[in-house]
Amino acid sequence: MFIGDAPPLWISERFPLKVSCMTAIGLVGLDEGFVLGADGRMTGDKEAQRLTASASERISEEAQKIFQLTDADKTLAYAVSGFVMLDDFVVLDDVKLKMSWLFKRTFDDCKKYLAAVTEKVTDAINEAKHANKIKQFPVSRKTEDGDNWKIADILLAGYYSGVPSLCIAQITHGNGKEAKCDVNVYRDYRYMLLLGSDIVRRAMYPAPAPDPRFQRYVKDPIQSLKDAEECVTGYIAACSSDLGRELDPESWRITGGRTHVARITRSGGFEWVIAPVVKAQEKSGN
Repeated sequence: MFIGDAPPLWISERFPLKVSCMTAIGLVGLDEGFVLGADGRMTGDKEAQRLTASASERISEEAQKIFQLTDADKTLAYAVSGFVMLDDFVVLDDVKLKMSWLFKRTFDDCKKYLAAVTEKVTDAINEAKHANKIKQFPVSRKTEDGDNWKIADILLAGYYSGVPSLCIAQITHGNGKEAKCDVNVYRDYRYMLLLGSDIVRRAMYPAPAPDPRFQRYVKDPIQSLKDAEECVTGYIAACSSDLGRELDPESWRITGGRTHVARITRSGGFEWVIAPVVKAQEKSGN
């Protein structure tokens, strides 16, 4: 199952850009704060077609893929992309559990916090694989370097002990037997990350859009949080548009639904710009 260096910020060959696959998630970091957006589609794994009843219940056009973590000195947001449910093991639920559990502890920085979370999640995945709760790992999407297969990406951004932070963790496998993880930190947080269709991204950027049909989805330059919101929502809309379907039908299939967007700032903390649809059981904390 899928959930999928310098201001003023703008898109160019010297502007850092991270591209991945599975669903559509966008993040922009500025001196003023961060903007994080995601689509709302959660769909079954076309590759395996092995949906349990629990998995079927999670298929939605209103899935929440962005979550907040806040306390007295930390304000963070994270998003999960990839295969968030593997047979009887729910990767997303385990990520949320470990994020909440370890958030109460003190780490030197955001990277060490995310590394601790990802290691615990990876251990749980491997335990589930050895116990046959996970029958097989997915083999449909390669990592950016092409050396391993993707299981999930975890994107974490915000303020950790007051320090602006941006990190990404990847959980992957190479041999189908054991998952492994890696965490990267972006020292200059003024960054754009687009996780979704690389084909659509290349049709949009660098601006002006190489494919003029996508120009209406492009936001450049990016000089404010409002600009960042338009950039993120534009990319998500492009991935799920009819043009997106024409260019990248497989990515289009797993992208869509209700877009939700958050901003994270020092002064305002975590704020929804476009809130997700929160189910009753989520409101109650279950």
